[in-house]
Amino acid sequence: MSIVLTRVDFRLIHGQVITQWVTRLQVNEIVTIDTQLSTDDFMQDVFKMAAPKGVKITITSVDGAIVAQERGDFDQKNTMLLFKSVQELDKAVRAGLKLSEVQIGGLGGGPGRKAVHNAITLDQTDADVLKALSRDMHVNIVFQTTPDYSAESLDKVITRL
Repeated sequence: MSIVLTRVDFRLIHGQVITQWVTRLQVNEIVTIDTQLSTDDFMQDVFKMAAPKGVKITITSVDGAIVAQERGDFDQKNTMLLFKSVQELDKAVRAGLKLSEVQIGGLGGGPGRKAVHNAITLDQTDADVLKALSRDMHVNIVFQTTPDYSAESLDKVITRL
């Protein structure tokens, strides 16, 4: 058992994650790494209520996630790591969280963002951060919304910006 998926999705725990990825990968723990959310008890309760029966939800800060990885906590179950933003992912990896692959599943819309893979949008800032993570930290970045859609590499996706 180990980390079976690391995903960036601004919606965090929602129907798509729960019904498809959790089932397909037999995830029994979702660790949401979001420093701001880790201090918001009300929102933590909301996300915990969204979890299916039998799936443990842990919400932690970047520092807490690094400590948990060093203790081997992520090796005890089929664990999904979930980030809300590319910036929080970058902060975690540069602070010492060891990840080999990250799936980008949803980054939301807004000014300056362009659809680059199914419903996933990207702007130049996020693209630059992801390129740097790939180049400097040797993290394989793939874009994939659900298991039914094929994954695409960062290099291919950024050509659509």
